[in-house]
This record gives sequence, C-alpha cells and structure tokens, in this order.
Amino acid sequence: MDPNDLVEIYSTTMETEAEVVRNRLEEDEIESTVSGANQGGFAGALEVKVYVKAIDAERAREIVGSH
Repeated sequence: MDPNDLVEIYSTTMETEAEVVRNRLEEDEIESTVSGANQGGFAGALEVKVYVKAIDAERAREIVGSH
C-alpha cells in the first residue's frame, strides 16, 4: 500500500460526529476527508466515513480512540 493511499479510520451514521473527528485530527495536523456526509433525507441511516493517508492511520486511530 502506498503511504498516500486513503484508508478508513472511523465510521458513523452521524455527520456531525464525523466532522468532530475530522476537526480533532486536523488539530493534530493529520489531513482527513469525510465521505458520505451529504445524505439528504437519509441522514442518520447511511454511514459517514473518515479517511486519512495510510501513513497517518495508526496515529489517527489512537487519537480517535482517545476521543
């Protein structure tokens, strides 16, 4: 796997929760992306995922785990 490949490190059905996780990661200078946030009328039913570069995944998971 390339160190710059994106990997999923968090999944939720709540867009706001995913954004909190993304903001927390960016506070620690880890770039992240949220996917699936625009759910329209399906809010809370579909998964929203947070991705980071593979090289940052272990550290990101530690941060999210302590969140």
